Parts: sequence; structure tokens; C-alpha cells
Amino acid sequence: PHNAVLYLGHQNGCVTLWTPNLPHPAVKVLAHLGPVSSVSVDPSEGGRYMATSGKDGSVKVWDCRNWKGAVREWNLRSGGKGDAEVEWSQKGVLAVGSGGSVNMYTSPSIKTPHTSSSQPPLYLTHPLPSTSHRPITSLRFAPFQDVLTIGHAQGTSSILVPGAGDGGMDTSEGLDLYEGVKGRREREVRGLLDKIQPDMIALDSEFVGSIAPPSKLTTDTTGGSGSSRATEIPFSRLPRAERLRVSGKADLTEEVYSDAESLEGDENGNGGPKRKEDKEEREKRKMRGKGKSMKRYLRKQRKNVIDPAAVAIRAKLEKQKAERKAEIRKVKYGDKPEEKSVALDRFKRISND
Repeated sequence: PHNAVLYLGHQNGCVTLWTPNLPHPAVKVLAHLGPVSSVSVDPSEGGRYMATSGKDGSVKVWDCRNWKGAVREWNLRSGGKGDAEVEWSQKGVLAVGSGGSVNMYTSPSIKTPHTSSSQPPLYLTHPLPSTSHRPITSLRFAPFQDVLTIGHAQGTSSILVPGAGDGGMDTSEGLDLYEGVKGRREREVRGLLDKIQPDMIALDSEFVGSIAPPSKLTTDTTGGSGSSRATEIPFSRLPRAERLRVSGKADLTEEVYSDAESLEGDENGNGGPKRKEDKEEREKRKMRGKGKSMKRYLRKQRKNVIDPAAVAIRAKLEKQKAERKAEIRKVKYGDKPEEKSVALDRFKRISND
């Protein structure tokens, strides 16, 4: 329909609405007690109403704004429980084809909430002769015309439905009846340039072109020249730690531990420069990602785990370290063996030879 949302009817009686930016259905409705045979959306109301028909022999009209239930529901006039086809016109005329006839309904009778399942008044009906040999397979309204095309097993048939089509054709929207080859090429290019991104397809199409909501703001109390000044900074320009804190995803365990340790140091009289240096060192480790609670937990879990790959890498590093030490010793002492020095060598007499 108008908002490019995909409407699907399923064998379990459900109707689902799909958008490109969601991995699951945006809306899922149990429409019928049997398989859904046809789904159509009203273009005259901007996609507000949807009509469905099922093999349980019922036709339902839904309000796509709240999905609180069917606005109007009635059984097929043919009385059977076979396949039925539904189709909306540009002016809101609903065509229902089943059992050898096509029935047309108009607003507001089919869009007014009704408690009982009585049939709405007919606007027009058209029986097809010998329909037992050519059942109805599809219904389509011709755009900008009062013509309904009926598809059946033996071909197609056309009937006139007064007031079904929109007579006011807007040529500025690329619907010029007298355009040539150049106009058609330009229309195709213009249509491709006017397309929006797939992630902008949503149930509510009113947000396209509207004013974006204000971004999240935080208060920075650190002002210039040591003064305390409140300054609002956009959320996108905040550091990562501040963004996590504003969104409620920050790890506050380190701050709790640091505050508790500082209070303990003050009580014991040890809250001097060393405590400040320890806090700075803790902040440095925290920035590196080594002192977080999740890192500590994972290190504790890996403490008694013997990984062959890790053992091989550790042995390789030890071997490389030993080779580097051997090269340094060779450069320093040459071919002579390295003499081990002990603490009593300082009292050793130096010979005059």
C-alpha cells in the first residue's frame, strides 16, 4: 500500500505485516479460523483499513491504526466456505467475489463498527453465468476508471462500477497520459531519486519529513578557569563512558569499589597522595579494560582451564625470549661463558697479574 509495508495472509489464519528494518512481524493478527484467501488495503483512506477473506466463509474489515479487532464482519452471501477474493478501489468501494457473483460495498456502512455479523447493504452485484465451470480467481479495479476486471478459469470479464475510480489524475506525479519516450525516461530517473531508504519504511509514515526529536543531553559541570559551570553537550559528542552512563548501560561496580576504598582509607588515616595515585592507576586500568568486573570474572573462569593453543603460544613466547637473551649474552661476552656473580665477589682480592 502507500507505506510500502508487506501484508501477508497465512494458512493458519494469521495476517502479518513486515518491514525491512525488523526481523520479526511488525503486527500479527489472528484474522480467521481457517486459511486466509485474500487481503486488500484501502487506498482511499491512506491505508487505514484492511479487508480480509478466509476459507471459513467470512469477510472482515480491520482498522490498521489500533488492531483492537474487526470493525465489521459478515458471512459470504453465497453461503459456501470456498475461496473468496476482496479488492478495494481508489474511492473506497470494496468488491467481494465468491460463489459465482461479485458484490460491491461502499462506505460508511462497511467502516462503521457493528456488533452483529449481519451483512452490510449492497451497492452493486453482478452474477456471472456458468460460474460453476469458471470460478472467480481474481478481482482488480482499473486505476482512474470505473472498471472492475474479473478473472476466472475461462479468461477475464469487465463490468462498470460507477464511482469506483478517481477521475482527478495528477500529472505532476508522473501520470501524464501524453508523455513520450523522453518523459518516461525522466519519470523513471525521478522516481529512483525520490526513493527513501529501506530502514525508513514503517507502519506510521507520518514521521517522514517531520522534525526530528531533540537529542539526549547531559550536564558537564567542569567549566573554564576552575569555575563550576553547567554546560549542555549533545549526546553524540559525549565520550563513550558518558554515553553509557546517560543510557544506563555503564558498569558502576568500579566506582562503588573505589568510593568504598577511599572511605576506608580516610577512616584509617591513609588517605594521602598514595591513595590518590592508586585511584589514578585504577582509572588507567579501567580505561584499558583490564579491571572491569566482567574481565575479572572471565579471568577467574579461565584460571584452571588448560587450552592446548594457549600452552603452545606460551611455549613459543618463552622460546623467543630465551633466544633474545642468548643473543644479548653473545654480543656482551663474546664466546666466553658468562660468569655468575655472587654477593661475596666484592671482597675478592684482585690479582696484580
